[in-house]
Amino acid sequence: MLKTYIACTDELENSMLFFSLYARMPQYRRDKINRMVFPKDKRLSLGAGALLDYALTLEGVSDREIIYVQNQKPCLKNSNIRFNLSHSGNMVFCAVADTDVGCDVEQITDIDMKIAARFFFHEEYEAISACPDSASRNDLFFRYWTLKESFMKVTGLGFKLELDEFCIDLRSDGINVKQSVDNRNYYFKEYKADAGYKFSVCTADAPPEDSGMNRVSFAVIAAALRNV
Repeated sequence: MLKTYIACTDELENSMLFFSLYARMPQYRRDKINRMVFPKDKRLSLGAGALLDYALTLEGVSDREIIYVQNQKPCLKNSNIRFNLSHSGNMVFCAVADTDVGCDVEQITDIDMKIAARFFFHEEYEAISACPDSASRNDLFFRYWTLKESFMKVTGLGFKLELDEFCIDLRSDGINVKQSVDNRNYYFKEYKADAGYKFSVCTADAPPEDSGMNRVSFAVIAAALRNV
């Protein structure tokens, strides 16, 4: 099982909607929101927390106590459901699965090839360099980036795993990762859910039954959480 959700945080510029959702957040999430300096970052943090609560509500998970495991990766203490969160620009992204999962969203912007040279595996860098124009280079750069970060997150290592320690292989028959982290099998999904963004998910051990991307509004999320 794999279910993915996205939402746009522009909606949270409505202060009534923002604070109605904020009031339902656990203390650790409120503390995190309070530490944010800029309103945009507060909306992203709240949006990620609300999207996770919504996804867990749909899965019937009532006990949402979170513990931290390897490398401070958060997981539910009393449920086999796994989750991961990401945000970029004004989008928040949540993935829930019955196996370890990592997800990443990135807003497509102009890139600096020095970053690709520094952090990407040489095969990835060469593929980006071979693109005929800046638009296709930007697109492929962020395609690689989201795939790589989703893998880093599912392993539990995050940025302790250097970006050039593994290679994403974009084969004609699917996406593969060349890695020496462990002996697990990893499976990737990409979504074309919103223009100007890349969305990727990586799961471990078995290819998940994917229900597709679900776009939701925070008004719908607020209504659903009021009934919990």
